[in-house]
Amino acid sequence: MKAVVLAAGRGERLRSSTPKPLVKLFGVALIDRVIENLRSAGVSEIVVVCSHPEVERHVSGRARVVRNTEVERGGGYSLLLGARAVEGEGFILVMSDHVFDREILLKLVESEPECTTLCIDTVLEGKDIDEATRVLVDSDVVVDMGKGIERFNALDTGVFYCTQEVLEAASGFSGRFSVTDVMLKLASEGRLRALDVSGCYWRDIDTQEELRQAEREMLGMLVKPSDGYVSRHLNRRLSVPISRALVNTPVSPNAISVFSFVLCIASGIGFALAKPALGGVLAQAASVIDGCDGEVARLRGRASRFGGYFDSLLDRYADIAVIAGMIASAPLQNWLVGVLAIAGCYSISYTSAKHELYRIPVGAAGRLMQRDMRLFIIFLGGLLGAVQQTLLVIAVLANAVALLRLYQARGGVRNAGGEVSGKGEAA
Repeated sequence: MKAVVLAAGRGERLRSSTPKPLVKLFGVALIDRVIENLRSAGVSEIVVVCSHPEVERHVSGRARVVRNTEVERGGGYSLLLGARAVEGEGFILVMSDHVFDREILLKLVESEPECTTLCIDTVLEGKDIDEATRVLVDSDVVVDMGKGIERFNALDTGVFYCTQEVLEAASGFSGRFSVTDVMLKLASEGRLRALDVSGCYWRDIDTQEELRQAEREMLGMLVKPSDGYVSRHLNRRLSVPISRALVNTPVSPNAISVFSFVLCIASGIGFALAKPALGGVLAQAASVIDGCDGEVARLRGRASRFGGYFDSLLDRYADIAVIAGMIASAPLQNWLVGVLAIAGCYSISYTSAKHELYRIPVGAAGRLMQRDMRLFIIFLGGLLGAVQQTLLVIAVLANAVALLRLYQARGGVRNAGGEVSGKGEAA
């Protein structure tokens, strides 16, 4: 799969001395976010159409550059140059000044489009209707589009799949023309399809206010539906401001994961040295910091499967370290409930992974005793000095929730391909 990134606009409305594609959002240039999304979606070749030498130098080695020396001809001319550069093959078209969720690209690729396709958002509430390009869709066919049309039921996200038809249509224009002009020509001939990607995040960055609004929106999206109760109502209130401060520093998400792990080691040592209050406070601090690695990665637009895998593995070792320290504070009294607590923690982790893999829905009760709640219980138990009782609570509740999840999983039925029928919320 190939992609064309349009990055030749001057961006006067943004009023920045930096070329618009290089304007930073949470420390990452807008065009870097676009390139990262394309790469993670499986795009093998990227063509960047630009007009500024600084942008060309910035993407050198990561994309093939096509210089637009006639910027005054508009974005449609940049599209024409990009379409020529991919030599008539189908390609994904994106704009360097759009911030968008990688999920949009994944949905577009998975749809295997056979004709030119525009990704649309049909959820109009909360969107800047005056600034967005409006789209009128009828049975997945784009009928009309433009900023000033009166009848519309969707918005243009700025992500397209283009066929040879785009090159043919763009070649018919002279003078100044836009991407919308090219797509509108195809739409007038019934040759532009729509793919609904509603629910995925996207925003066009044209002004400083839109840049600030994108920051606010992305910070708000850090709270995930899968968050546990403690994470949602306490930890995120602390971790998000920390991540906001860290995102513009060289600190990597993996380094944050390691720091959270070190805090858990320190927590275990605190418990082992008969300082339960210190151990509890460090465990809760680790729980808060544990949310920052993923938050920083998402704010930078660089979340990766390896990062998630690495963090999850460290969490398992961290859990052992904390509980082992609690056992060591009184080995003869605590070893049995401690072993059961470790078993419960691992059972929660294992069943979470299985529910997510098989897409089995988890009820409210099944969401109890996730890692954020376990560490919070340890925090409270440490403050109270009730180490053995805390281990007992974790052992009983964690294993009970694991058994409850097993019961909930009874409804998952495998098909011939080994997949579970039906859809559910990730655990």
